Amino acid sequence: MRGFGKAFFATALVYGVLGILLGLHMAMSKNHGQLPTHAHILVIGWVSFAIFGLFYSAHGHAVPKLLATLHFWLAEISFAALVVGLWLLYEGYGQYEPIAAVSSLGYAASFLIFVIAAICGMRTSPTEVA
Repeated sequence: MRGFGKAFFATALVYGVLGILLGLHMAMSKNHGQLPTHAHILVIGWVSFAIFGLFYSAHGHAVPKLLATLHFWLAEISFAALVVGLWLLYEGYGQYEPIAAVSSLGYAASFLIFVIAAICGMRTSPTEVA
């Protein structure tokens, strides 16, 4: 594993650990107020970033480097901002909701970039073994 595949998978592991730790904290404190943040960290951070990593490991050679770079940095930055925005929002600081909203749009844009990257990768990859 190398390149963007390795980078995405490495950050997925970090997000997975953070999501588990937040879940344990909520369970031990019996305060589940950050449940939406916890879910976003695990589903976007762990699951989708791991899938991105596996995709780029298998097909990244067929994706233009600029496209993969844009996807990686937009996804990472917008996801980090989304987690911060959700944390603040669910801690009762409603005035920070725009952080969550704008970063959600950023992550959505990064996912659309991934769709284009996936199409590029699937078009030019070697024939599948059935």
